[in-house]
Amino acid sequence: MSRIDPRGAVVVVTGAGSGIGAAIADRYAGLGAVVVATDIDESTAKATAEACRQRGAEATSYQCDVANADAVAELSQQISIDVCTVDILVNNAGVGVGGPFLDTTVDDWVWLRSINIDGVVHGCRSFGREMTDRRRGHIVNIASGAAYLPNRRLAGYCASKAAVVMLSRCLRADWAHLDVGVSVVCPGVINTPILQNTRLRGSAVQEKDLLAKAFRISHRPESVAKAVTQAVRHNRELVSVGIETQLGYHAMRLLPQLNALVARV
Repeated sequence: MSRIDPRGAVVVVTGAGSGIGAAIADRYAGLGAVVVATDIDESTAKATAEACRQRGAEATSYQCDVANADAVAELSQQISIDVCTVDILVNNAGVGVGGPFLDTTVDDWVWLRSINIDGVVHGCRSFGREMTDRRRGHIVNIASGAAYLPNRRLAGYCASKAAVVMLSRCLRADWAHLDVGVSVVCPGVINTPILQNTRLRGSAVQEKDLLAKAFRISHRPESVAKAVTQAVRHNRELVSVGIETQLGYHAMRLLPQLNALVARV
């Protein structure tokens, strides 16, 4: 497939209001792309778009709840009208649920799944149709190292991210002959405000301060943004971000018996 030059490319980023999404938007702005920042929080999406314009890039913003299939379909159509056809989509919006599985609720799972899995599916379906029709485009789905590193207190989150990895791999195979690339990026612990969008249950509630400290000393969102642009440039299938997730990915493949130990830790 032909590589997409970021200069002048139309790039849509979901969950662009903060953290990884904002960093991805900023990096693409610096590369000369036309940035479309979307977020469920309209004010933060606007702030990201404004920051991109301050860098000299063309940028706009939209409010969108990725859990709503109709809203994502309408977003795709509106961007085509207002901006142009989309070259790159980054499905970044995500939330978390932490704590022992039986302390979480069905509502927690439905909420988590509606954004982390369904939100990615809605984006791939709505934007992927146009890309495959014109045989050009690239989709990057943001998963997590939790997709292949089990954790006893992140059962739902790990499952949702593992689903994103498998979806991405299947779509990559499905759309390869149509010259549409699909990549999945799996960050480790990144210094973002994700804890604000995480439901902590059971014993995890008492560990919130410890978790917040771990996020503060972790990798910067810019490392994920760089991985995203490189994944598109080189049409990579899966990219792990952070030495711990890179080692973990290979270790789990070579020594699957480590899964139980890692999960308990």
